[in-house]
Amino acid sequence: MDGDFAPMTELVKLRKKHGFLLVIDDAHGTFVCGKNGGVVAEEFNCETDVDICIGTLSKAAGCHGGFIACSKRWKQLIQSRGRAFIFSTSTPVPVAAAAHAAVMVAKKEKWRRRAIWNRVLDFRALTGIPITSPIISLIVGSEEKSLQASRYLLRSGFHVSAIRPPTVPPNLCRLRVTLSAAHTMEDLKKLTTALSQCINFQDSGFYYTNGNSKL
Repeated sequence: MDGDFAPMTELVKLRKKHGFLLVIDDAHGTFVCGKNGGVVAEEFNCETDVDICIGTLSKAAGCHGGFIACSKRWKQLIQSRGRAFIFSTSTPVPVAAAAHAAVMVAKKEKWRRRAIWNRVLDFRALTGIPITSPIISLIVGSEEKSLQASRYLLRSGFHVSAIRPPTVPPNLCRLRVTLSAAHTMEDLKKLTTALSQCINFQDSGFYYTNGNSKL
């Protein structure tokens, strides 16, 4: 929700100490994080320490559904005992083909990954907000304020959702900005100008935890 990262380094240390199953649910990291787009585990260089990675195909992949990346052993267990998997309709062939094509694009067109992280740096430079990912959460307070800000931004040409209870606690409503490789520096300048009419970047309660959630 807030664009921060799980404390992967600490979790890996705990896994090695206690031997628990480490599963990560990486919705936004697919094709975005890591040198090759190999999600947060690659970003933190701990791919071999993650037992199961669950991801979506509906964001960077531009498709539908999701995936589970795991060993053959875990695959067989999920296929035979995973009720949610067993009773789900199989992915249509065209969707599977589109997902495969997305993997090929992500591997070959690495400029897309560089572009999105350049936009993160640009947003940080324009606002002074120390964001660490393309998902930006700006706390504005009440539902009324968040809705007013969202409507103003829509009139200004930007679809920025107002996140309200029960998704977030009362009076901690926020504007959630999602950057993409398709955005340009000019887009960001216009966006930040519009945002500055709704919130004060210096006073805004940016949800920031030094890049990591706390255990």
